[in-house]
Amino acid sequence: MQQSVKAFLAAAAVAFGLSSPLAMAQQSNAASSGAAMPAATQVVKPTDSQLQQYVGTYKKVAQTAAEYQPRLDAAKTDAERQSIVQEADERLVGVVKSNGMDLAEYNGISLAIQQDPALRQRVEGMLK
Repeated sequence: MQQSVKAFLAAAAVAFGLSSPLAMAQQSNAASSGAAMPAATQVVKPTDSQLQQYVGTYKKVAQTAAEYQPRLDAAKTDAERQSIVQEADERLVGVVKSNGMDLAEYNGISLAIQQDPALRQRVEGMLK
């Protein structure tokens, strides 16, 4: 699995301080394989239009990730969980790209939201 995809899922889950089991499984896979999360994601200072696009994409990402949660919860083995997470990764990357964003931009905005309380509050308001 590509490291950028792992970073994407982690960023998607933590963008608003959320912690989903899907992202936790993703982080566990990174830790158990000895692979580190890449540090290549750079904070993006988003424009208003980028924020609007991010919010729309985030909603679809969250909805898609939620669809995988019951399957992940029901998985009996690590191999089964890894297969589900890999499938989810591919689908989530597709969701981001189909909304006109690339992973670096999405992750960069997620990171900016994590680090900037004012931006985070603004995005949370846009999500409502």
